[in-house]
Order: sequence, then C-alpha cells, then structure tokens
Amino acid sequence: MTTFRKRTTSFWHMLLLTLWSIPLISPLLRWTAVPCTHDGHLHYHRVAAMRHAWENGLYFSRWMPDLAFGYGYPFFVYREPLPLYAVLWPHLLGLPLPAATNLFYILTILACGWFMFLWARDILGNWGGLVAGMAYMTAPYVLVDALIRGNSPESAALPLFPLLLWASRRWLLDGGAKWFGTAVFGLIILAFSHNISLLIFTPTLLVYLLALAWQHKLAWRLWLARLGLLFGLGLGVTIFYTGGALLELNSVTLEQSTNTRNNDFRFNFTTPAEILAPVAPEDPSLLNPPLPFRLGWVVLGLATVGVGFTIYDLRFTIDRQDRNRQSSIKNRKLHVWLMLIATAVFLFISLPASKFIW
Repeated sequence: MTTFRKRTTSFWHMLLLTLWSIPLISPLLRWTAVPCTHDGHLHYHRVAAMRHAWENGLYFSRWMPDLAFGYGYPFFVYREPLPLYAVLWPHLLGLPLPAATNLFYILTILACGWFMFLWARDILGNWGGLVAGMAYMTAPYVLVDALIRGNSPESAALPLFPLLLWASRRWLLDGGAKWFGTAVFGLIILAFSHNISLLIFTPTLLVYLLALAWQHKLAWRLWLARLGLLFGLGLGVTIFYTGGALLELNSVTLEQSTNTRNNDFRFNFTTPAEILAPVAPEDPSLLNPPLPFRLGWVVLGLATVGVGFTIYDLRFTIDRQDRNRQSSIKNRKLHVWLMLIATAVFLFISLPASKFIW
C-alpha cells in the first residue's frame, strides 16, 4: 500500500472516530455553561486567577497571588499547570471561559480515540485500530473524568498513554527524529499534565519497550541507547518540576491530614466484589455521591470477547510459509499477554492485599 493510500485510509478512519464521538461530547457543546462536575469549579476559578496573573506579567508563576482570600498561595509548586494553560490560552484569545473549558475536554476525548487508533493500527491493522479507538474513547473512565469528575489533569493524561506507546514503539524499532521528538515531547507533556500518571505510566512504558526489544531481538547497545535518550531527555527536561517532589519527600505532611479520607490511601482500596459489580445508576439527589471504581459487566464482556477472538485468530491463522504473517501474529500475541498482565497488576494494587507495596 502506497504512503498516500495509507494516509487516506487513516484519515477516513479518524473521521469515523470523530463522528463516533459526537454523542459522547454532546454535553460539552455549550458556549456559556459547563457540566456540573466534582472539581470543575475549582479549575474554573484557577484559570480565572491565572488570567489575572498573566495580565500582570506573571506568565508562569508557582505563586498565585489571588488565592487563599487574597493572601496568595504557592499553588504550582507541584501542581499540574498544563491542563489549566490549555484552557487559559483559548480564553486569552477571546473564547469565553466556559467554552474554552468545554473545548479542552472535547479535545481530550477525541485525542483518546485518535491516538489509540494510531497505536493499535500498528499492531492490529486499520480495522483493529478503529475498534480500539472507539473502545478507548467510550471507556467509562474517560467519560467519567471529563463529564462527572471534571478532572482536567487526568483527562489530559489519558490520551497521552496511547500516544507514548505508539511513538515510543516506533522510536525503539525504527529510529527516526520524528518518532524520538514525538515520544520525548509526549513524556514532557505527561509530566506537566498529571504527576500521578507520570509516576505510574513511566515504569509501565519502560516494561513495554523492554518486552518489544526482547521480542525483536534488538542489540542491547541499540535499545539501551534509544531508551536512555528517550527517558533521559523526556524526564530530564522536567526535573525542575518533578525533582522537588522526589528530593523533598521528607517535607510531605499530607498523611497528617485527618479531615478527609481521600488523603489516606488505606481508605481508598476497593474489593473484588466492587470491581466486578454491575454499574449502578447515577443518583442525582445526592449532593456528594460516592465514586465506586467498577469495571462493569459490559467492559468485562467486551474484553473477554476481544481476547477470545484474538486467541482464536492466533491459533487458526498461522501460516508457517509466510514469515511476515508469522511475525505479525507473534507481535499480537505479545501484546495480548502484556495487556492481560498489566490488567492483573493494576487490579491487584487496587486491593487491600497490595498494602505492603504502597
């Protein structure tokens, strides 16, 4: 397939993903109002304070002079600035603040589908990438973050996961300045978008790339150099921001807080019954409703079907005479096992049995 035809096919698939998103983003298609979310009003006021600081020459300040009843507060010492700037800049260009906020969440939902398509396409082909993009875009957690929690840092981080998997994979296997730049830039953006995701996803990405290096039998000097450049530059550029959190752990006193259970990790574990329970309907009469973390039967069912079909495909379509086909099947098999292992690990660390890790 020619490069032009590949790009044309990708364009139409991404257009389908965009059309698929219309029902998902419909609550955000407003000019003067934002959805009522858990944290949305906090980000709204922060952007307003940032605009005031910007207009007074404070373009990147760790100190917000108008917070804390006007006394000022060191808000951005270790708080993700990029999602707020992503709302601030369109607002400075004249877009109403509600519209700029809605535009941010619309783009994060769309980017989830687009970037997942690009990564999964390399492994499963165009149609597999399309299905993966649709599934990720409509994942309950993606929509809960944008439409219920109003969690702009995490909403910004979610599309960066498949982007980094895609670009880092290509950089490791193919090299090239554009893949290196995309992967490094994605890691930098992740650091400034959601620090918790950076701490969790960075080792995940490293394990993924090491598995690819092992499968493709890359020379150890090659994969070590490429991974060293990627993580060294991607994390090194942001060391002024992330370094303080790592070097000043003895100054963190959050565990002394007793006014909210959210600040004590011991109260935030879940149970297997809760994970496997069906999704409960939303109760609009509750002022501060609980937010149970459940996979839901639909997600579990679709995942089971997807893994089942993939195993079936791997078992019955092996052609020992076609080395390219054989390599593709081995690649898919590796990714299926990696995703299953990752799912098991992440579910385990959400259970009380993993308390020793935390």
